[in-house]
Order: sequence, then structure tokens, then C-alpha cells
Amino acid sequence: MRSRSILVFLTVALGCSSSSAPANLAPAIITFAFDGHPADTMRVFVNRQQTIADAETYVATHHGPKLLAGVIVRGAGVDPRYPFQFLPETVELIDAAIASCDAAPMRTDAAVNDFFFASIGNRSAPTATWCPWSSYPIQVQRLLPD
Repeated sequence: MRSRSILVFLTVALGCSSSSAPANLAPAIITFAFDGHPADTMRVFVNRQQTIADAETYVATHHGPKLLAGVIVRGAGVDPRYPFQFLPETVELIDAAIASCDAAPMRTDAAVNDFFFASIGNRSAPTATWCPWSSYPIQVQRLLPD
């Protein structure tokens, strides 16, 4: 029975590895704005399909979950203006965030270190969860395969 389960898993996994994925399965770059900081935006690479769908819905209707949440790591990602990036598979949109999530975008290494210390007690931790409670998606750009 175990070998049949593994075979089914491999068949499904290999069948899903096509380089010509439909647009609705493609990853995306979602641009977020922040209440109180309208000129500030952040581009985030996302590969969770539910998150991308939620962002597309919010951009079109202004209804549904809108707050950015996920695990961050040090080092610039698709938006080089920030010294951190989200792990793409952890990004989601939520309805509410707690005060320790923070609201303002972090633009310096020192701000990121301070956030890590405040949220988990360790400035040099490899990851932390950040959920800026003033964020909302303003654009979704699907990345189509070559």
C-alpha cells in the first residue's frame, strides 16, 4: 500500500511540473501600499495561489482579506528598496493583525534587526513573521513562464 501511495504522489508531482503552467497557476508579484504611508509601496514575490487569488479579488473589489503576512528573511528580494524579503510560500492575506506585527515598512538593516528583537527576542534570528497591519494590495502581476 505504501508503494502505491508513493507512486500516486510521484505521478501527480511529476505531472504538475510542466513549464507551461496556466496563468492562474503562475506565481505573481503583488504590490502593497500602506495606510498612512501612501507613497510607500512594496513588491512581494508570491507563489501561493490562494494568496494571489485573494489579492486579485481585493484589488478588483476592495473586499476580503487584505493584510500582508508571512515569514521574512534578511536580504533584498524583488523589491531592492527593502533589506528583507518574504519567503514566497509563506505569504498570505489576513483580515487582522496583532500590534506586534508593526505597521511601517522597514527600510534599514537596523529597523529589521529591531523588529526581529521586538518580535522574537533575537536580533540575529534567521526568520521572523511580519504582518504590517496597514498594508493592502494595489496590483497583482502574474509571472508567465517563458
